[in-house]
Amino acid sequence: MKNQNSSNISLGLALLAIGCAAFSAFFTYFPLTDGDIFWHLAAGREMAARKHFLFIDPFSFTVPSARWIDLHWFFQLLAYGLYVVGAEKALLVSKLTVVGLVAFLLCRTFPSKRSTLIAAACTPLVFFQVRYLIDVRPVLITIVCMAFYVFLFEHARRTGKNRALWWCLPLQIIWTNSQGLYMIGLFIIGAYWLEELAASWRKRVFARHNVQLAPNRSLGEVKVSRVAGEFPSASFRKREQWSNENKKPIAMSMVFCACILSCCLNPYCLSGLLLPLKLFSRISPGANNIYSMNISENIPLFSLTGHDTIYRSTALCIAICTGVLFWVNKKKVRFAHLILFGGFLLLACSAMRNVLLFAIIAIPIMVYNASYGNFGDFCNTMRKETKIWISWVLIIVFLSVLFLDTYHHLKIIATFPPHRMISPFRFPEKIIEGLKQHPIPGEMFNDIRYGGYLIWRLYPEKRVFIDTRLIIRPPRFFAEYLTLCDDPELFPQVARKFGVTQVILPSAIFPMYLKLIKWLYQSDEWHLQYADGASVLFVKNGAAVGPQVNLSDTNSLKAIVDDINSQWEHSEFVRREAYAYFIELVKYLGLPGSADFIQNQISLRKF
Repeated sequence: MKNQNSSNISLGLALLAIGCAAFSAFFTYFPLTDGDIFWHLAAGREMAARKHFLFIDPFSFTVPSARWIDLHWFFQLLAYGLYVVGAEKALLVSKLTVVGLVAFLLCRTFPSKRSTLIAAACTPLVFFQVRYLIDVRPVLITIVCMAFYVFLFEHARRTGKNRALWWCLPLQIIWTNSQGLYMIGLFIIGAYWLEELAASWRKRVFARHNVQLAPNRSLGEVKVSRVAGEFPSASFRKREQWSNENKKPIAMSMVFCACILSCCLNPYCLSGLLLPLKLFSRISPGANNIYSMNISENIPLFSLTGHDTIYRSTALCIAICTGVLFWVNKKKVRFAHLILFGGFLLLACSAMRNVLLFAIIAIPIMVYNASYGNFGDFCNTMRKETKIWISWVLIIVFLSVLFLDTYHHLKIIATFPPHRMISPFRFPEKIIEGLKQHPIPGEMFNDIRYGGYLIWRLYPEKRVFIDTRLIIRPPRFFAEYLTLCDDPELFPQVARKFGVTQVILPSAIFPMYLKLIKWLYQSDEWHLQYADGASVLFVKNGAAVGPQVNLSDTNSLKAIVDDINSQWEHSEFVRREAYAYFIELVKYLGLPGSADFIQNQISLRKF
């Protein structure tokens, strides 16, 4: 009966972890919004076609023969293979699978009943808060490796089975060839390694102390006892025990060294090893760091504004909860947990994108301190009636928050057009369809976020001006690009230098291009050839292949409104949002009469 009850409890905890994984994956479901996945797909396609790695950037024309340390190659080939099998849907399913696996590992890192319950309650709620930081990018491999590393080291510490730690070696090789931030894996291993060395040193000191206190026996007495078959002395047993326990830091040191050496197994050798240092330097906060202050995901935590402040609140909430648990368990705090908490908190403060990594590493630390430390001992001393009352209150609060989060996320999902795998307004889909049917000679100037999608859809016929692979471009180039967007008077010089005849920019969501859009619209050398409320295409006079769009002409305005209506006919919310973006654009261009006309056209339609 006892074994049956234990089996039922284990099955219940496993089902609870699966439910946690399902909710966590659900909260991260939404269409593709990040353009980086498309240049990853293009790189995978190019490697599959060439049958070798990429060392020189083939996708842009502004920095000729730019050296590209493409450590993402394994992820790119994997993503391209998934795309060939199931297009964007396969990519989204793979993301949900990875998120579910990470949540499951976080729930099962500490397999006790209390720890599983706490992890199952925390994990989906945390994933809900950081869901927009989880895109189909190499970060998926990063978070699953992080979860596996913590799971393996905690399992080895709990069971004493060190062989499982060797799984870190193939994982580190995959990580090294999937994302430039693979050094995070070495940091995690190093934290547990230092903890084990410190514990081994304490045990050694304790063993020496016990040997000195043991009764002094002569060599003859020891020999007689051995001949008589007596059990070894207490001091001898302690030495033997210490010798066995000393194998743990040796095994961990071997795993650590092997993982460090495995980082050399990349196509770029020393350059691949040094890439993480270059990447970390670009997220260091500072007024002189243009990457930190002008790339949204790299903005420091305490510089966030608007909706992004939710990430600061999430990080601070996690930090405060973990800090309180550290203080409560101050006599039982784990050295590795302190190192991991401090290191990843520093990363989170340095850049918004790292809040996800901080959350992944903080969940098992919070669970451990709430389950196995003084806090857990205090819970055990409470009266049974008190524990039942507190448990029901916590369950009701958890279910209420989970219900609200689920309802909120369902409302967001309902706003997207059905069966659509790409988020609206993020990519110039209609413009690219037009360019593929009617190519325009010359080079293009484009939004940095559009770069990846343009590469995926137009390469090799067209190459881009810029994309988010800023690591292959000098900082001065990015600084000049930002200056150009802020001061459009400099654009003619850039257009002549690079032979630009077409400009593709967003007119929605990202306001940094509005000055340039207005300048191009008012210029005598350029004319607007396409607009749909979300993006615009300007073409230089003489290179145009279609009629000019005049936003002061009612026929042109009506045609755009009709196009918006047909494009988003299956989603009223998105259609109205597109109209709002279009009205904002014409107002910014100084055309209030056109804005009124658009509004009248909308009011005449029935939705």
